[in-house]
Amino acid sequence: MSLSKTIIFSTEQAVADTLAQKPPLNEIDVYGYTPLIQTAIVNSASKCQLLIEAGADVNFTDLTGRSALHWATDNNNLQIAKLLLAKKADPNTYTGAGQPVLAMPFLREQNEMKDLLYKAGANLEFAQDFINAKVLGHRFDLQGRVDIVSPDNTFIEVEFEGFYSEFTLSLVLKSLLDFQVNFSAKHLKGHFHRISMIAGVLQNAIALIKYQHYLIDIVNYNDAINQLLDYSPLLLPVAYDGHAVSFIKFRNYLIRCDRGAFGRVHGTVIVYRIGKPEKFNKPFMKNLLYKRQSRQFIDEAMIQLLNLTPVDGLDLAVQLSGNCSWANVEAVIPIMLYLNLLEETQARSQTAVYDCKKAAIDFLQEWELWDQQRALHFCIESFHTATPARKASKAAVLMAILFQQQLYRDTQWHHFCERIANIITLPQYDYILRCYLEVFERDKVKQPMQPLLSFLDDIGIHFDIQKRY
Repeated sequence: MSLSKTIIFSTEQAVADTLAQKPPLNEIDVYGYTPLIQTAIVNSASKCQLLIEAGADVNFTDLTGRSALHWATDNNNLQIAKLLLAKKADPNTYTGAGQPVLAMPFLREQNEMKDLLYKAGANLEFAQDFINAKVLGHRFDLQGRVDIVSPDNTFIEVEFEGFYSEFTLSLVLKSLLDFQVNFSAKHLKGHFHRISMIAGVLQNAIALIKYQHYLIDIVNYNDAINQLLDYSPLLLPVAYDGHAVSFIKFRNYLIRCDRGAFGRVHGTVIVYRIGKPEKFNKPFMKNLLYKRQSRQFIDEAMIQLLNLTPVDGLDLAVQLSGNCSWANVEAVIPIMLYLNLLEETQARSQTAVYDCKKAAIDFLQEWELWDQQRALHFCIESFHTATPARKASKAAVLMAILFQQQLYRDTQWHHFCERIANIITLPQYDYILRCYLEVFERDKVKQPMQPLLSFLDDIGIHFDIQKRY
């Protein structure tokens, strides 16, 4: 048996016996990991200690660029993290996707792990820049990549798309609650009791997905999960085949929020009547949440199994880019608001249905606009206090938002656009704008940069487009 398999399937003594034979310690195994990383994956501090004592490289990474310290922090294993840091594991290492070690414990608010990493030299700004790039990417449906700055002043690429469902729910919930107490939402106070209901639905879903961690045996938490599954309305965030959707159980209905490929064809938010409610029981829900599902089951077999009949829906925009879980958690807000409004009116006329749908979508749009503008304001403000290298990264994010969303076409964004324009035309950072010009001025037919240049001219910024960076 190989060293890695011994670590996974056998005892501490068997690992010690295998190490006595001097096997290679810093090689990738058939699973894509090193033996030391395997000790962190299986959550064994004693086996980790044996590997370290045998001379394993604590900073060797797996095929995705994750170190043993990444895995230890993901599992919130303080003992393993301490062992690795004592041997000079890098607290600022990052994956091939640019994710710092500190990102997960920061998002999860795991204070002991955060403090341990801080004391070892983990850089908070690095983790925040990674998270903010991701969140801005989702809030503004950005495509492509942006550079962020590591603590050693190296620029590393981060994809705007892709994020963890676990944190999407928390971020959306926090934003929704912040909006509710903000002066901007004062005129929407008639919805506040409904928003509190939606917040409860999101909080319950957050509690449910905490049991999705690979080290958790849900059998040991059966009673707690069953209690959470009694919640009504019930939100079930489901991931499968690289995609994530939101299902909502509301009375005898099942709502599917899917703004991806399925939604493009069938509708982004579909309300189904459940023809066989006895099949939609707790074992079925736990299977849906905690076992790997196939696209065929979610898109076809489940519809037949539950005898789902579409009876209503909500016409939300299809997701073009960004995080599918973000788009589909956002969709929960208007559909729950709509169904609640419709139930309160006790009317089913076309006019009543239309009015309820419009009110729900109007609320979503107001909240989204507030959420985007708050995030953009924070990014602009943080630019002015950043180091020169981090300023370059933030300027690149701001340029991506300005160009991809074409915010200058909408007067309600002009104030933000002027602030961004003053940053991207600074002599130290105008090379970013010139890069866009060099790439897109080749398209003589569409001329995608011309409206932006016209906007700059309108606000009194006469940009020399002939100059090269």
